[in-house]
Amino acid sequence: MNTYAKWFSRVTWLGIIVNMFFVIPSCFFPELMLTFLHMHIPVPIIWVRAAGMLLFIISAFYIPGAIDPYRYQATAWISIFPSRAFGSTFFICAVLLFGQDKGFLSIAFVDLFFGLAEVILLTLAMRDQNTIAATPVKQFS
Repeated sequence: MNTYAKWFSRVTWLGIIVNMFFVIPSCFFPELMLTFLHMHIPVPIIWVRAAGMLLFIISAFYIPGAIDPYRYQATAWISIFPSRAFGSTFFICAVLLFGQDKGFLSIAFVDLFFGLAEVILLTLAMRDQNTIAATPVKQFS
């Protein structure tokens, strides 16, 4: 694995860990998390827990691409598009256009940060890999 692929893997793993900072409180302490983010507490609270579980499931799908972005290229790209890109876009639009609680911006900014970092690193990793693959092998006679 080249340097860019290694950094893509590291950033993806870090993103999974950061997601768990949303997952655990959402599932086990939803009222505390919503209060911390200055958001209203919905009734029934099960929707917050369900969102936490869905984020956990989405994060689990990032793992193959984090382990080997060359072998699991589709998974690596899907962890960025649509996951991080659409997640950040959705929550930014929800707050700015539809008046949702500003606490949703924390989710949007996390997705935006990791999405941008991952798309840059994965693009460079794949470009570098394609350059290596296209380099002719010298034969000695």
